[in-house]
Amino acid sequence: MSESATPFVWIAPVMSMIYQEMFDIGPQTQQMSVGARVYHHPQLPILADYDILFMGLSEARGQMHVERIGAPFHVLIVGVEGQGEIIAGDQRVPIGPNQLAILPAYSHSGFERVSELWRCAWFLLNDAPCWNSLADQAVSVRSVPNAHSLFFAMYTLCHEARLQAESFSGEALVLVLDLLKRMLASAVTNEDLATRLRALFNGIRFAPAQAWRVEQLAAQYGVSAAHFHRLCLKNLGATPLQLIIEQRMLRARELLASGRYSVSEVATAVGYEEIASFSRRYRAHFGSSAGEVRKKILA
Repeated sequence: MSESATPFVWIAPVMSMIYQEMFDIGPQTQQMSVGARVYHHPQLPILADYDILFMGLSEARGQMHVERIGAPFHVLIVGVEGQGEIIAGDQRVPIGPNQLAILPAYSHSGFERVSELWRCAWFLLNDAPCWNSLADQAVSVRSVPNAHSLFFAMYTLCHEARLQAESFSGEALVLVLDLLKRMLASAVTNEDLATRLRALFNGIRFAPAQAWRVEQLAAQYGVSAAHFHRLCLKNLGATPLQLIIEQRMLRARELLASGRYSVSEVATAVGYEEIASFSRRYRAHFGSSAGEVRKKILA
């Protein structure tokens, strides 16, 4: 965390809710927001029906450091582009694109920009029964799909809320809430992320001849191809292309083990037009040729 001269100040929205806050956002950061209270501009009173205090988006450059102790509301941060840092007491946890940070009420938590540009969406949610799933847990960062969808929906909501007439802010709010609900339901910890990624590649084994492309799988997961590449390397220890090949080779071994198919038939079944190319790949993957495996099965 970069050093800042900004001190903590005491905040008391009502007498029963006193907490400390350090709020240091410089003029280079651009933000759009909408809130439930009369002092929010623009105000959208219907947010109170959903126990949403305040929400919006930030394109952070320069100074951006927000830290709270004992705040009576939950904070959600959705990373969209660039890198930030989540504050969890004395610890710092990185947050990147397609990641969701949960900062529960009454915790010592916050966030800070790290990369030159950090684009994120955020929510301040009342500590109310409808958000009980966020309560009584530690600060955490989880992986989520389709963060850009939520970001652009939030932009539309904030823009529509500024219109004096013919505003579609109500419809935009429904979309934002539906996207948030989907995101919370699909959020996974780093431990579960590998399982989800592996399940995505496991489907290749059932249709190995299909023209699988990394961009296609990345879109299915809800991230860019570059980010998908990084996720696979970090969580599965291999590139997406290597994982596609792995699934094809596993299926090829299953077909050869059945003894019912020739090497050329297996090659075609797993997406190879040339037998020689398939044979080289099989040997490189398993250390023995496809022909040798078939001979052993038929012996």
